Amino acid sequence: MDLRRHIGKGIWALFDKSFTGIYGFALVFFVVGKLDRGEYGIYIIVFAITNLSLLFNKGFVLYPMTKYEAEEIPRPRLLGTAFLFSLASQLLFGVLWFFSAPILAVIFNAPELCSLVKLIPLALLGFFFRDFSLSYLQAHRRVAALTLLDGVYYLGMAVSFIALNYLGKLNGAIDVIWVHIIFAWSSSFIALFPVLRRIKFDFAFSLKELRTIFRFGRYSLSMGVGEIVFYQFDLLLLGIFYRPETVAMYNAAKLLFRLYSLLSQSLNLLIYPGTSLLHSQTRLSDIKTLFEKVIGYYWSVMLVLNIILFAAAGLVLDILYSGKYPDSVLLLRIFLVFSFFEPLYNISMNVLYGMGKPEKAFKPLLIAVPVFLTLNILLIPSLKGLGAAISFNSANIIVALTYLKILNKELDITLLNILNNARKSPILIRNMVNDFLKGAAGKVNS
Repeated sequence: MDLRRHIGKGIWALFDKSFTGIYGFALVFFVVGKLDRGEYGIYIIVFAITNLSLLFNKGFVLYPMTKYEAEEIPRPRLLGTAFLFSLASQLLFGVLWFFSAPILAVIFNAPELCSLVKLIPLALLGFFFRDFSLSYLQAHRRVAALTLLDGVYYLGMAVSFIALNYLGKLNGAIDVIWVHIIFAWSSSFIALFPVLRRIKFDFAFSLKELRTIFRFGRYSLSMGVGEIVFYQFDLLLLGIFYRPETVAMYNAAKLLFRLYSLLSQSLNLLIYPGTSLLHSQTRLSDIKTLFEKVIGYYWSVMLVLNIILFAAAGLVLDILYSGKYPDSVLLLRIFLVFSFFEPLYNISMNVLYGMGKPEKAFKPLLIAVPVFLTLNILLIPSLKGLGAAISFNSANIIVALTYLKILNKELDITLLNILNNARKSPILIRNMVNDFLKGAAGKVNS
């Protein structure tokens, strides 16, 4: 498989995730670097609670919808059923969080949390149609339209953070949360135009399609569970054991790791629906080649970046956070050491789901999630953020290596082939640059 044939959509995917990166850096400079540590910690707790609902909806409803839509087999009632079920789940979660707000304020020892948690239902409704639209566009590989929606959301928030700082209006967690809500609703409104003009579905609820969603969703929920547990639960556990300030210290390092992993997330915009299509055409050798090349090329880029960031971790944090988080340097270095396993975990899972094997994607989490929770409970009380970082990365390694073993059986993927592709990556990059220059020269001459 020649990856250069997919460079167009790949560039759009990277362009899409560049918006997330711009937002992330705006968050780093103008929110994390400016807010009081306690306020930032409270914002992280509210955001983590919100994500519990969003990730459940994505894992149980939207991932199955994306998979079946990507196969290009007519299912006239699938979209309507997914739409109504998705809306119902978010309404139920909204009611749950609204009435449990006083209890959560007590659990996290933060009285100011109560009023902020009551804003979560408004946020969930704002995210609802945006997430539905993104899943539909991903299924049909409409990366340009998908990029538009993410641009509205992420660039809108980035500009707002900068403007509010300039005006002196970004002073607490509530200001950041309102920015999220406003642009979630704005993105959903913009989604009406590229999505509704492409699809026609009735709003009838089909039990047959609901069973179809449930059969795949009971396993694909593990994608949501993995995100919930590995990216939200440690934050919530730190908030329960300690004050929001400790959550802020830990997430200051983890946020940079999340920004650093944007490349694998952008690749998944194409890999999940692309694998579904290749598998429906029984092109297993192409899936194998795609996976080994993508991971190999990614690792070669990461090696250079990791060496630089590991050496300069203290300086990077001082510059980004205005010297507020010197105690996050060790945590950042731990995340960097284990970051090689993140694309292996993330992309492997999407390949298995794209192949219609959610039960195999689910099995590693049956081992890793209990390990993650046990280590967090044992280590966080004594080691604080360091215990959370060790727990997070240990669980990621278990999942990544287990996925590699599964893919070896399914597609004969080997670590040696991946490393060989990593070694060849400079040649690929040179050829891609040459192709681009030749095409540009041809246009100029014409």
